[in-house]
Amino acid sequence: MADRIFAACAPGLEPVLARELQALGLAARAVPGGAEAEGEDAVELACVGSRVADAVALRLHVGPESGLDAAFAQARRRFGPAARVALRREGGEATLSLDAVGTPLYKRGWRARVGAAPLRESIAAGMLLWAGYDGSSPFLDPMCGSGTLAIEAAEIAARRAPGRSRRFAFEGWPGRDPRRLEAVRARLAAGERPPPAPVHASDRNAGVLRLAQKNAAAAGLAGVIRLERREAGEAVPPPENGLLCVNPPYGLRLAEDAAASWRSLRALFDRLPGWAAVVLSGDRDLEALLGRAAAASLELRNARLHCRLLRMACGPERESQSSGQGAERRRSR
Repeated sequence: MADRIFAACAPGLEPVLARELQALGLAARAVPGGAEAEGEDAVELACVGSRVADAVALRLHVGPESGLDAAFAQARRRFGPAARVALRREGGEATLSLDAVGTPLYKRGWRARVGAAPLRESIAAGMLLWAGYDGSSPFLDPMCGSGTLAIEAAEIAARRAPGRSRRFAFEGWPGRDPRRLEAVRARLAAGERPPPAPVHASDRNAGVLRLAQKNAAAAGLAGVIRLERREAGEAVPPPENGLLCVNPPYGLRLAEDAAASWRSLRALFDRLPGWAAVVLSGDRDLEALLGRAAAASLELRNARLHCRLLRMACGPERESQSSGQGAERRRSR
């Protein structure tokens, strides 16, 4: 049965979410705050298979406000008075939606506790998908904190659906055939595989590294992610070129010397020719400490902070700057 849905995500990741839903087989387009999608079992596919979405809602009515009374009456008959229905009015038009998720999708269920500066799981996944990461090449996070980026990378590499074992609000909807959910879970599980490339993560803080180890174990990835205690500038990458993805401190959220951390990243970038890097930045001044131009960038919101995702080439400074500037010239043509 075809559904019409709206999937919400962090502002800035809408195109990434739309592409992800398209890859799941849905007709999707980015809209402010998320993506609209339509297709067979769209509710089940988005809830079980989307890494970037935070919420999914079934569209009950999209059209003139004059149709609201009938839409509300139908919603009460199908879903009962306790259903979480949201209404939005604008310019004589109205949208009536029903929450399909319950607990937000970014709460994957493996996090032992929230660290000092948590990165939402859906944003971590969005960073990786924006970078084109599919798990076929090595991965490194040299400032892994509680391990969110590394865990999401390992999940992508293993092609494990993020909602494979959780429950959803739509399972309580009257008349919703549970076999639809079972079929979607089976379809996505059929694509699972052992990660084809290594996933490495390190951090200088022993406490957060222990938390990362607990989280990786809770996610069933203890044997997949290699975790080490090291300074960022001394991180040991996997063999062969790959993707370095990092959420470094940007002053607003941690009391440590943020500038020193960014300089250590620059030292690491310098000795990784052939690698690509994706950096979540909340401070333009700190970005300059990396000593290289970004080949691409994306504005997004991380909680209440306005941030930028930066994609750049690693390697010695001159080589990286030349690579980045060349990419910028190509983008401007």
